[in-house]
Amino acid sequence: MTQDVTQEVTQELDQAIAAASDLPDFWPEAQEVIQSAPIGLLATTQGRQPHVRPVAPAYVGLNAYVLTSVRTPKLEQIRNNELVELLHWTVDFRHLNLAGIAQVTEDETEIAEVAPHFPYAVDDFFGPDIRAPALIKISLRRISITTFNDIIANKQPRVWRAPK
Repeated sequence: MTQDVTQEVTQELDQAIAAASDLPDFWPEAQEVIQSAPIGLLATTQGRQPHVRPVAPAYVGLNAYVLTSVRTPKLEQIRNNELVELLHWTVDFRHLNLAGIAQVTEDETEIAEVAPHFPYAVDDFFGPDIRAPALIKISLRRISITTFNDIIANKQPRVWRAPK
């Protein structure tokens, strides 16, 4: 049974990687922003109130992943409103916004498959018992990038939207 689940998760990740050809032409610059500022800000909502908190996402193809505690309020917020946004902002004022649809899972196999993609060792944060965290999977639907100089020059951000 575990082998079948692992194979399904691996196939899903492979599909996301294959879909990376659909990523924006500015994706290499976006990756530079992510590497320069691996701590992103995740925005969720509770009712009409937005909530923003720091996270260190992993990116695989058209998906962003956030590993978190099962006790965090953001999971309930996502279950009530699946629309989220991530922001990475560098010291040279490049802004990378990634908006998408979030899903929450506590599936150990899926967490184990995604864990190597994080910019940190998962055990450093959650210990050897990887069953404790939950995984937020964000299917990216809109990516935009801009710089402070672009904003001053009144240039529009470069924007990508997921193919339908």
